[in-house]
Amino acid sequence: MTREVSLIVAAAAVFAVWLPAQGSQAPAQQQTFRTSADVVMVDVTVRRGNTPVTGLTAADFDLRDNGVRQEVETVESRAVPIDLSIIVDVSGDSYRPWANRPPVAKVAAGVDEQVRRLTRLLRDGDRVRLFAVDTELQQVWPLQAATAAPPVRTIVFDGQSSLYNTLAAVLLQPVEPTRRHVIVAATKGLDTISVISASGLRAIAERSDAQLHLVMQETPADAEYTLHLFQCRYMDLCWPSRRFWVPARRRLFAVCAVSTPGCLHRLLPDGVELKAGAEATGGGLYQGAALSEPTLHSVFADAFENFRQSYVLRYTARGVTRQGWHRITVTVPRDRSLRIQARTGYAIDAPPPAPPPPPPPVTNTTVLRTLADLTAAYERGVYDPVTLNLRRAPDPSVLIRDFDRAGNPWPGAPRREAVFALELVESGVFSPRPTAREDAILLLDRFAHLIRHPIEPTEFERAWWLAALTMLQGVIRPTAVQPFVDRALARFPDEPRFRLARAIVIDQLWPRAGAIGGSDKPSGNATSAEHAALVVSTYQAAAAFEEVRDEALMRLAWFEHRTGRSADAVVRLGGAAAIDARDAQLGYLRELMLGHALTTTGRTDEALSAFRRAVALLPGAQSARVALMNTLIVRGERAEADAIAEALQAAPSTVIDPWWTYWQGDYRRYPQALRAAREMAR
Repeated sequence: MTREVSLIVAAAAVFAVWLPAQGSQAPAQQQTFRTSADVVMVDVTVRRGNTPVTGLTAADFDLRDNGVRQEVETVESRAVPIDLSIIVDVSGDSYRPWANRPPVAKVAAGVDEQVRRLTRLLRDGDRVRLFAVDTELQQVWPLQAATAAPPVRTIVFDGQSSLYNTLAAVLLQPVEPTRRHVIVAATKGLDTISVISASGLRAIAERSDAQLHLVMQETPADAEYTLHLFQCRYMDLCWPSRRFWVPARRRLFAVCAVSTPGCLHRLLPDGVELKAGAEATGGGLYQGAALSEPTLHSVFADAFENFRQSYVLRYTARGVTRQGWHRITVTVPRDRSLRIQARTGYAIDAPPPAPPPPPPPVTNTTVLRTLADLTAAYERGVYDPVTLNLRRAPDPSVLIRDFDRAGNPWPGAPRREAVFALELVESGVFSPRPTAREDAILLLDRFAHLIRHPIEPTEFERAWWLAALTMLQGVIRPTAVQPFVDRALARFPDEPRFRLARAIVIDQLWPRAGAIGGSDKPSGNATSAEHAALVVSTYQAAAAFEEVRDEALMRLAWFEHRTGRSADAVVRLGGAAAIDARDAQLGYLRELMLGHALTTTGRTDEALSAFRRAVALLPGAQSARVALMNTLIVRGERAEADAIAEALQAAPSTVIDPWWTYWQGDYRRYPQALRAAREMAR
């Protein structure tokens, strides 16, 4: 594709215009088109009276851009396919009159009749879509071939008027470079609920790639006003009888009683703005004249006829400043009697400011001191440095309180806020500062309420609780943690990990070895019979779920061993042999615990085998090697025991021994649970 052709495609300006002449020549009108950095294309219609003038060449036109004459490079006369957007106003009177509401079928049939008359004017290749003005913008059916437009069988009507919102949305519809977009909109001239103003709508129209024709339905507006006056004066119905709230009323034109002689529907300030905006697109605003009132059909018929005979002028703007408003004038100097319709100008906005330089990369060595630094990195998905900096924070209370005061840094992403709160909680609950631990628990309590769905539990809520509970188990403060476990189970009573968390936290209330004593409360060396029974029952309840069965039974067996029932522990651990293949860390713990239980029951040979299996599962872990060394010494096998001792002293362990983190429960799963919650919060 040559540079010239590329520019023409990029700059394709194809929207014709029509406006009645005033005097010998109508004022030039704006017509929507596009520009590139080099080429401007403008549609022009030329008429002598009502007769199109054909056969003109580039030499016949005088085209000026901001007063500077431009060379017209090419002149084309061609028929361009049309995309027609029809907008009908089906809103009701905001001062709800006392009147029978028409049936939906009747309103839909009236709209359908108007639409059929318009689509019959279109040609093969033209397309059409239908919108309706009511409380909410309605696209009755989307853009499609005119011959395939479906009948209108139902429509939402009689609500508030969102005229400005609807017009803005349709003006902003994308336009294919080789087609024209024409909008014909019928309105009773009232807007009550739009968020955009008339001046804002005008600004959109001036930069739109569409041509807008606004048809004022003055008779229906007068009829509504007359009925309201009658009811107020004679029936004392001066306020809405069916609406509890009346919004602001923005009228385009003044209304009057139907019977008022010489009624003048003068444009009000909003009407003046919309008239200017419509004319800026090459269209116009149409009101009644004498005894006739314009219709969608009559307005579009005239505009469509002009599309059949139009010129496309192309020029490269020279001698003018590129940015800002460009006023265009087009004349045919040899015959001043000709009526010219062409766009009066176009705007080229200033280029957007250069984007700020990207922030420096955040790595695990980056220091993030403030909450703003942390949330900025978190928003970019740079999680590991955020976690590391939070864990290094000298006083997490400062960050937690700043977070509470600042509110959600991501108003549109409450899930991200909830997950970030978990990271703050972790920094606080593991802090040696009591105030930081207290603030962290308060923060966790607040977000436990915030993430709770009002109707039913969600998968994100489940993921959030899983991350929270796996993290809290690592703190080994069961009294503070148990209420959160209970809340999670109240929401998800059949979640296996939550069931196991309850058993672990109850077990953590008495984490030491010892017997079952007679006291009502567990102590450092003994636990109550009631507490022991609760530990057993909660582990057994968790073991009913396949996902956590082996781990629950393994932990129950270790509790039995600690409370003097080592033989029972051996039997229970022997039934969990399949755990080795599924989870090396749990398999390691199972073999290590089995070895200790076997040793207690005097089965040293079997204990030695269990310790060797544990070493084989995690060769770098120390506790199994130490247990193996001690057992070898008991058996008198000093040579192998000495070799293990030498190896332990010579090579520091590179493996985190699962025994070291046994009392932290499921904390080892916290990173995985946190990642899952982060993914759901994106």
